[in-house]
Amino acid sequence: MRYQLSSGLFGLPGNAASVDWAVVNHSLHSDAFTVTISQGAVNMSKTVVPPGTLTETLEPGYVTHNANSVGPSSPFVPGFYYEVVVATNSRAVMPTGMVWADHGGTIIPGTTIRPGCFVKVG
Repeated sequence: MRYQLSSGLFGLPGNAASVDWAVVNHSLHSDAFTVTISQGAVNMSKTVVPPGTLTETLEPGYVTHNANSVGPSSPFVPGFYYEVVVATNSRAVMPTGMVWADHGGTIIPGTTIRPGCFVKVG
């Protein structure tokens, strides 16, 4: 893929229940992309969290997302850093990340990582 866009590292607030990423395709054609979320800690290499790297193709104007739980035996564990990396061939494929206070989309204020905050790393 031509672009790798990183959210940078982020942590989880104490009331986090889910971590969600979403992508919208603003191009005029279908675009494939991958999303990988990694967990890291100080002096440790990053590891990919379940469900692993996801590959999708999104039609023009469509949105997709994936949310996973926070907890001791869940994909997201409090006390670690996380990073969302989206690989795409088009900058019109725009990612967003956020942390929810529940499993139904209640965004915790201040946790949204907007598309303009994702940095090209590759």
